[in-house]
Amino acid sequence: MNFTKNPARLSRTVLVVLVALTAVVFGLFWLVGFDMPFIDDPKFNAPLLTDVVIFFVYLMLLLALAAVVVSMSGWARRVRK
Repeated sequence: MNFTKNPARLSRTVLVVLVALTAVVFGLFWLVGFDMPFIDDPKFNAPLLTDVVIFFVYLMLLLALAAVVVSMSGWARRVRK
């Protein structure tokens, strides 16, 4: 696929991939081992995939920050010229 000619297509593809990945991660969080009891207090849940969700949120945050840095560096290069 050639995204350089149509940046809107790239944006739409990235959006669809991120939404699908988010749906899969949170779907697995709710469906796989969500109702496991917490060892210290069985009245509370200890979901199995909590670490995966936390890692996914941090990964999305880092990717967003990287996108901001790349965008701002490109903007700064254009302003200097």
